[in-house]
Amino acid sequence: MNPKLMFFSNLLKKPTEVAALVPSSKYVINSVIKNIDFKNAKCIVEYGPGVGTITKEVLKNLAPDAKLICFELNLKFCKFLDKNLKDSRLIIVNDTAENLDFHMKKLKIGNIDYVFSGIPFSLIKKENKKFIIKKTRGSLRQGGRFIIYQYSQHVKKYLKIYFKKISTHLEVRNIPPNFVFVCEKT
Repeated sequence: MNPKLMFFSNLLKKPTEVAALVPSSKYVINSVIKNIDFKNAKCIVEYGPGVGTITKEVLKNLAPDAKLICFELNLKFCKFLDKNLKDSRLIIVNDTAENLDFHMKKLKIGNIDYVFSGIPFSLIKKENKKFIIKKTRGSLRQGGRFIIYQYSQHVKKYLKIYFKKISTHLEVRNIPPNFVFVCEKT
């Protein structure tokens, strides 16, 4: 199935899981990946890869010995990614980001260099949102980054609880425009 059609059909079936009208534009993708030092990254995590729009670009730049671990709740998206992105560096986890530490232990991975996410934080319960952000910060290495792209600035107040260093960029060349937050663990 065509990735855009797959994305849209899943939006109609599960709007709170997908929560986007179309996959991210190349401008949002660039806003995310420009904040990743691929030469030194050994472990990158993605929350909510959907049909893999950003995942593909990360894999193009990922070092041969690095890993990309994708957390996706939607089983159809997981199957789509598994079928369409054949790469030994890619690990697809059909689970919520709330279980990050469980899967990192299971995979024998210590600290994470980068986490990027497009999951709809505005639709997630307050306590779950804080839990995900806290777990993410705790799993990042010192100097690691949590990169979030969202339609609103709603998540920023929660990011400020756990991160002291946050930069914000508005990418208007997306439908609708996206805010890109880059949070660094200091």
